[in-house]
Amino acid sequence: MIEPQRIRRRPRRAVVVRAVLALLVGVVLGAVGPVSAAAAAESTTTPASPAARAVSAAVSTSPNESAPLVVLGVSGLSWTAVRELAAADDPLVAADAAAVLDYAAANEPVNLVQRTVGEASCPADGWLTLGAGTRARADASHLHATTTCSGGTWTSVARLAQADGYGAEPGRLATALEAAGVSYAAAGDGAVLALTNAAGPPDSADPAALLAGSGTGATGDRAADDGTAPGLILIDLMGAPDSGDTGPASAPTEPSRAAQAVRALAQALGELTGPARVVVVSVADPQDPSPQLAILPAGTTSTRGSDGGLLVGPSTHRRGLIQLTDLAPTLLAALAGRDAVAASGLSGGVLTLPTAPTAGAADPSASAAAPNSPASADRTAALADDAVHAVASEHAVIPVTLVLLAAALVLLVAVGLGLRRPRRGALGRLGWAACWVTALPAGIWLANLVPWWRAETWAPVVAALVGALGAGLLTGVAALLARMPRLGAPGAALALAATVPVVILADAAVGAPLGFNGPLGMNAVVAGRFYGVSNTAFALAAGALVVALAVGADRFAATRGHRRAAVVAAVAVPGLLVLAIDGAPQLGADVGGALTLIPALVALGAGLAGVRLGLRRWLGVGAVTVGVVGGFALVDYASGSRTHLGGFVAQVLDGTAGTTLARKAGALVSPFRSSPLALAALVVGLVLAVAVARWLPRTVRRARAGRGPYAWLTTTPAPAWLSPALRALAVLVVVEVLVNDSGPTMLLFSAAAALPALAALLLSGPGQASPTGAASARAR
Repeated sequence: MIEPQRIRRRPRRAVVVRAVLALLVGVVLGAVGPVSAAAAAESTTTPASPAARAVSAAVSTSPNESAPLVVLGVSGLSWTAVRELAAADDPLVAADAAAVLDYAAANEPVNLVQRTVGEASCPADGWLTLGAGTRARADASHLHATTTCSGGTWTSVARLAQADGYGAEPGRLATALEAAGVSYAAAGDGAVLALTNAAGPPDSADPAALLAGSGTGATGDRAADDGTAPGLILIDLMGAPDSGDTGPASAPTEPSRAAQAVRALAQALGELTGPARVVVVSVADPQDPSPQLAILPAGTTSTRGSDGGLLVGPSTHRRGLIQLTDLAPTLLAALAGRDAVAASGLSGGVLTLPTAPTAGAADPSASAAAPNSPASADRTAALADDAVHAVASEHAVIPVTLVLLAAALVLLVAVGLGLRRPRRGALGRLGWAACWVTALPAGIWLANLVPWWRAETWAPVVAALVGALGAGLLTGVAALLARMPRLGAPGAALALAATVPVVILADAAVGAPLGFNGPLGMNAVVAGRFYGVSNTAFALAAGALVVALAVGADRFAATRGHRRAAVVAAVAVPGLLVLAIDGAPQLGADVGGALTLIPALVALGAGLAGVRLGLRRWLGVGAVTVGVVGGFALVDYASGSRTHLGGFVAQVLDGTAGTTLARKAGALVSPFRSSPLALAALVVGLVLAVAVARWLPRTVRRARAGRGPYAWLTTTPAPAWLSPALRALAVLVVVEVLVNDSGPTMLLFSAAAALPALAALLLSGPGQASPTGAASARAR
């Protein structure tokens, strides 16, 4: 096969492009209709000739046939940009944007996750991903926000598809269409790139070729041979996939790029009057990581239904949000059925497209939300707000993480200093400070109840402040509980420690509305996870859970006759509930969390019950852990729901699991290579860990020998639950660092949740916060 040539920049010829596009759409889709009055005043498009109108008759479909599928692709266009352009001073730009909004109102608007491979997605990457049904990139340089977008050769595309670890097969959609006997054609460089597979580029790769011949204008083995339109037509309205995106130094401003996309889209939509099902998509924007615009035909349905008039994404489980990787299986299912999707190996979510042609802006009756209606405006406003929310979440994660870690560090230093010279009331105040830091993760999680993301550049600051206020409210409630005789300060501290796993896991059980796009949660920009229990969520919840279960089980067993049975029950019952939420495919879907949770809970229960775990027993625990997680994965695989649990089973069966494991291993270090703040936090954390590891044993030995400022602590016996809790925490952090792709950051989050909880519980214990007792102990 002759290798496809590297895609090169082509000079813009607006008049010629518009004329060719008008003829193309007229020939392929049907008779060409007039554009809007405002667009017609600006347009230089040549009307379709009578011959072209005659040829368009071949595209008509019978009532029993499905209309052909047309994908109109642009780049650099989000719902926020369209809404802003609709209010622009330029009447022509405003008219174009209004036309797009009207068309969206008659159909199904959604946000589209543009993430491919790396932090930035170039248009070429987006088109490749659309055609592969899996995340892919066109060039090795397409990774970071400062990327200079370019095209790529077939050799580089194929090599990168293997190296990136996503199991991408460039052109898999085209291969599946050929296997199903469905014809297809492409116009524009991006569309050609999407439908190029190992057999070469698609027929009719050049727009002019679609105009040649009879009927469809497409010729060759992949074109329809009966004079009808191809089943699938991809059109890149922006020309070359790198058009207008040459990097930050020379890229046009966002309004200019968005205005160009809106102009091309409005032009094409104004001419779509033939019987076709139309999918509109903005494949990528290297300058803006926010979700992009997409419009599906009216009548499109999702297996997860709809919410607030917006489709719920089958792979994201989120209202109005689908992934770019969902388009290939959706298009294939619409043309060849779901059996063809299963045979193709495409793993994205499948939406059900209607068989009838798409409703145009002039025919809003097919949609529940008519153009310019309040319901229509609410849908696009919600989508724009969701996109802003996603970007704000991505910007807030590192600053809010640093606030959380700094609060925990300051608390531990303060407690260390306070225990050296305990004064009347000082330890009590430290205890309540520890309670506030203990509640901080829950407060940050609850911050998503407030629209902090609308504060624009101040959003991370507002998120941290709202989280701090939420922690303060929880601490205030705990202070009220402490007045209850049966609870007291120890019970209130225990309630706060339990609040963190309760809030995070309850949120995950109902779809993670607080965790998704939250200050510390998963988001639609990074797009690693959209529901369930994220790595950050697990680390925080598990760290606090181990401490809360240790104290709670000890208190529960103290009132029961058979301590060992009581301890096992007190750990096992809530532990099994947490495991079910964390590991179930349709709830937490957390493989690494389930692998970590079982040995940590076993270590805790055995320590509290006084049972020693030798090597043979630990091997048994490991076997049970793998069996339980494997059971979750097999159930997911058999159900066909294919979260990443079931998806991994499919990869094991087809032999591609190794690439995923290699990518996960690489993810252990990638955050620290791409983010200076993350690297700085890791270095500081490691330095502190080494310092504490050297200081703590020496200080403990001196205290036990009756020397040093902490000697008085040895006069008060440690609670029975402390040693088992520390051992369980050690098991937790070791396993979670090894089996999760977040690596060392898991340790930091678990420590930030567990150590303040330990401090709060110890300082609130009987006699622990008594300066008088401390002073008398020191005197002895």
